Amino acid sequence: MAGLAAADPTVGKVAPNFTGHGSDGKTYALADYRGRFVVLQWYNRDCPFIHKHYDSGNMQKLQDNYGKKGVIWFEVLSSAPGKEGYMTAPEAQENRVKYGTKSLATLLDPDGTIGKLYGAKSTPHMFIIDPREF
Repeated sequence: MAGLAAADPTVGKVAPNFTGHGSDGKTYALADYRGRFVVLQWYNRDCPFIHKHYDSGNMQKLQDNYGKKGVIWFEVLSSAPGKEGYMTAPEAQENRVKYGTKSLATLLDPDGTIGKLYGAKSTPHMFIIDPREF
């Protein structure tokens, strides 16, 4: 999906749909979670703000608490190969274990397709998608 312009997601409007590949080898589509709250959280293992929240366990606690309430939580890695924070699928899986990540999946977005759809610019940039918005 090359050439996508940055989107401007708006509260009350339909959330941009996407399909992404998880570091676990599975494919995830936003449409599959229609009727549920979905959190998209951008992740960069080299970001000091990510370290603040993951090293303390704060983010994993949020992921776990809301996951138990039925919220779908995705970490999104939009770093390109050779750029800060880039991880291969095996590296991302190892990182999930290292930090005890509780998100449903880590989506690999090295071409920035999902990031551009949502206009994500930093980490841990987060979007909460209301079940009525897709």
